Amino acid sequence: MTTRASRSRGMPRHRTAPIAAPSRAPLVLVGAILALITVAALVAILLSSTASGTLAEPARAATVVDGAALPAFSDPVADAAIGQSIPTLTGTDLSGEVISIDPGDGPMVVVAVAHWCPSCQAEVPRLVDYLASSGMPEGVRIVALSTSIDAARPNYPPSAWLDREEWTVPTMVDDATSGGLTALGMTSFPAFVFVNGDGTVAQRLVGQIPVETFDQVARSLVP
Repeated sequence: MTTRASRSRGMPRHRTAPIAAPSRAPLVLVGAILALITVAALVAILLSSTASGTLAEPARAATVVDGAALPAFSDPVADAAIGQSIPTLTGTDLSGEVISIDPGDGPMVVVAVAHWCPSCQAEVPRLVDYLASSGMPEGVRIVALSTSIDAARPNYPPSAWLDREEWTVPTMVDDATSGGLTALGMTSFPAFVFVNGDGTVAQRLVGQIPVETFDQVARSLVP
């Protein structure tokens, strides 16, 4: 009797061909693509960091506000903000570099201007002349906020306008929502926030003011 087992005795055995190992080529290709994507992302980040030093009007990033916003301005005689500390504002200046308006920088005057505002266009030259002729009182700083920026409105960009006026005051560029102006509690311009040495509000004013008034209030801040 021949069985299946006996038939196989002495006969050459058929070996199953080994299964070929999967090629690593696709994995290598995928890895190379991922590496290129990673490098491209890193390059983009570096280029973005470099671009952050260029000027954008309004600022690309939101104005950073640290601290409570001042109450909305309505009455210069009974201003609820008097005695309150101003919040710290951080953004970019007219060179695209980081700038801050900090209560620890007092005493100082913060001047907010808008490029399309006729009153601002009249006030800025007067302040330029005042600073050139007498300068700020000793120990009192002046810093500006370029705000309510709108490319569709006249006199844009504000940096070109201020440059034409020979404006040399350190100036922060506000964001698209005018976050810095809102944090100072102001809704119109030119706006003036006079800050004591301890960082609290001494007085706030809006509109065109005589340089004599500006000088008088600024001198009241002298330590």
